[in-house]
Amino acid sequence: MMQLTVSRWGNSLAVRIPAEVARDLALEEGALVDCETTPAGTLELVPAGKKARAEQLQGHFAQVNAHLADQAMTTPAAQLLREEERY
Repeated sequence: MMQLTVSRWGNSLAVRIPAEVARDLALEEGALVDCETTPAGTLELVPAGKKARAEQLQGHFAQVNAHLADQAMTTPAAQLLREEERY
């Protein structure tokens, strides 16, 4: 964890994002980030769209898992080969 200094920028406050962090997050000048305060009293900055994409993927995987839950399990191919001594 690194500590950053809060500075004044006009009437607002700002925190400079170090170059290493910007590279890790693929942020460039002018990039949009989503800013949110959490119930724990922390500030969360997420590259715009990244959180929405994660939520979209979670929804998709939930649908796939629900569909697969209704499917009968088949015998794994490796087990069939062992039983038939074909390995």
